[in-house]
Amino acid sequence: MKHKILTFSLMVAALAFVGCKDDEFSVDTGTSTPSQQQHVRQLMFDLETFTVPNSSVSFDMVLVKAGTFVMGGVDEEGPAHEVTLTHNYYIGSTEVTQALYYAVMKENPSVFSYGENYPVDNVSHKDAVTFCQKLTQLTGYHFVLPTEAQWEYAAQGGHSSQAARTAYAGGNNIGAVGWYWGNAPEYNVNAVSSSTGHDTVLVVRHTSAVKGKQANALGLYDMTGNVREWCADWYSVLGSEAVTDPEGPLSSDRGRVYRGGSCNDSAQYCRIAHRESLSTMSKGFDFGFRVAVNMD
Repeated sequence: MKHKILTFSLMVAALAFVGCKDDEFSVDTGTSTPSQQQHVRQLMFDLETFTVPNSSVSFDMVLVKAGTFVMGGVDEEGPAHEVTLTHNYYIGSTEVTQALYYAVMKENPSVFSYGENYPVDNVSHKDAVTFCQKLTQLTGYHFVLPTEAQWEYAAQGGHSSQAARTAYAGGNNIGAVGWYWGNAPEYNVNAVSSSTGHDTVLVVRHTSAVKGKQANALGLYDMTGNVREWCADWYSVLGSEAVTDPEGPLSSDRGRVYRGGSCNDSAQYCRIAHRESLSTMSKGFDFGFRVAVNMD
């Protein structure tokens, strides 16, 4: 089964479907800018819980300590090469949920709006960046999309992973760690065949609530499957040389990178090292994201 439901994914996105933690922080959410706000404390724990101001919605961020790892693989993943990340950072323990997106943006663009704990879907790279900017304004912490090097390091288990590299985030058994074409719930869509012009029923897969599968060594969920996750980088062809703190090129006609595969992808496209890209305005029912906070 090919994973390329992409053309249909982008089309259906335009349709109207009905479809023991540390203490939380508080910040000034008045008219001051984030740089002027005084944080109650610096982020320092392995797990940090945030609450969106003026809401009851909380989310967890996991500390990823600086380190060196092997990035890449075969085919379009690029050659394996050594990457060193010199700064600690935090990354969301889950994909941004529909509850979190609504608490920040006051809207829910999701096609599969089945519940607050489902990942937000149908978001473009531009939408994801706008969300990060708004969350930064609300909290005073600088939320961003992770670079693809940060994303892959975290997916591998970061500083907490002592074992050999695995194919998927959390192990080599994709069914245990992620929702993909082989185990995600089915969804029937009435459509018009592009080849015959006749009405037809397409079977696709839809998303599932976050934390439904096994976490990886860092305690991160759904980095394999569920929704494809936008990264900060413009796409580039990776080399074999060792690099430090890569951030990608300044622009690319290939668009921005996304990682992790989705509920509509076959297993090979959900591998940790697999990388693809699209324009910043592209979106679909299996596109989402998770946030990061850079330290140091």
